[in-house]
Amino acid sequence: MSFRAWLGVINASLAATRHSLDAMERMTSGWEADAAARAAEPWRWTSANTVVRDLATMRVREFRTGTTGPGVILIAPFALHTATIADIAPGHSVIEALQRAGMARIWLTEWRSADATRRHQSIDACLADLNVVVDDFGVPAPLAGLCQGGMLAAIYAARFPDKVDRLALVGAPIDVAAAPSMLTETVAQTPPSAVEAMLAQGDGLVRGRLMTDLWPSATADTAALAAILQRRSVPAALRARYLSWNDDVVDLPGAFYRETVDWIFRENRLAGGTFPALGREVGIAAIRCPLFLAAAADDEIVSPPQLLAIASRVASAAAEITSRTVAGRHLSLFMGHEVLRTTWPDIAAFLSRDTGQPASSRKRKASARPQSSAAPR
Repeated sequence: MSFRAWLGVINASLAATRHSLDAMERMTSGWEADAAARAAEPWRWTSANTVVRDLATMRVREFRTGTTGPGVILIAPFALHTATIADIAPGHSVIEALQRAGMARIWLTEWRSADATRRHQSIDACLADLNVVVDDFGVPAPLAGLCQGGMLAAIYAARFPDKVDRLALVGAPIDVAAAPSMLTETVAQTPPSAVEAMLAQGDGLVRGRLMTDLWPSATADTAALAAILQRRSVPAALRARYLSWNDDVVDLPGAFYRETVDWIFRENRLAGGTFPALGREVGIAAIRCPLFLAAAADDEIVSPPQLLAIASRVASAAAEITSRTVAGRHLSLFMGHEVLRTTWPDIAAFLSRDTGQPASSRKRKASARPQSSAAPR
């Protein structure tokens, strides 16, 4: 999922040029038609699945290969693209990689594109629905978060540590002060007034179609696409499939977007221990389950330290933390052929492993460790 596209539109608002505003005005009439077209021609998933839960913020799709075996809740990003990032094509699917590694039951969060009635939906709304999903899946549950979905997974694990058996975070921005990145630099250069102007233009929503139109994806370039997918050449059918995925976007609730920009990227509250989550301030120091942290060496969106640096700041035992830096770019973590072939089987093995002790035992063990969070650096 391209965070650059997600935040790039703010720079257009920051400039406040007549050209940008006129472009937004011209596109307004096409938003409803675009949403109708997406509804009429839904994404054709690579892997067979069924919808098992239908909630206000998300649908939950179940990918099942048997009646018994390990399972996981896969938390997709809620940013620009849909949950299809986890299943774009054969050989380029997280779902497929997990199933081949023995995962019998995968629940995937498919965040809903927002309409005007949902403009005030917040991060808390997502966490509340995710809490229902975890309870229904069975607690304590293994979670895996992709990109910005990893941010939500980490917040949830900090808010409900006894409900998370183990946690895999892949390309997720958690401690954004650990190192600079394109994303944090973009936010730093963007005043809050620009965000408000953009939300006003979108009727309280962040319009996915507007973002892709104002910040065209550079990944349509042949060489860049080959690097992302980790192939020497990209067949025409695979390129078409990728472009179809890139066009599968959502509109975001304004409240959710504003909180993410302010609380994660401006104020680094999750790392600092002051993130408001369902009535309580939480931080990464409250996470105490086993962790698998996977970052891409050439990630142009999220600097690897923004994820990997948390290993020394969580309450999890050091022996229960695996940190991995793999070759590839940001999207390679979710659709790169080599990453899916070599790293995701290890993630599946990690998620399938029995901790050997109930969550309550981990709670007693963690309580002996300092729980204060360091201030954002």
